[in-house]
Amino acid sequence: MTRAISIVAAAVVIMAALAVSGCGQKGPLYLRDNPPPGVKPPKPAPYEPVPYPNEPRDGPDAPNR
Repeated sequence: MTRAISIVAAAVVIMAALAVSGCGQKGPLYLRDNPPPGVKPPKPAPYEPVPYPNEPRDGPDAPNR
């Protein structure tokens, strides 16, 4: 019985190691704030100002105030 438990435990450990190693990551993990030498993080999108809403106009198409 203990031999079967140790075999199952070893199988679980091996499967967990395979699952973690096969996540698709290529190369070492790093934080975006501190990339390794030779790796340039992608540039953020440029700032785009928000346009002002249209000013109400006078005339027949103007909304009622």
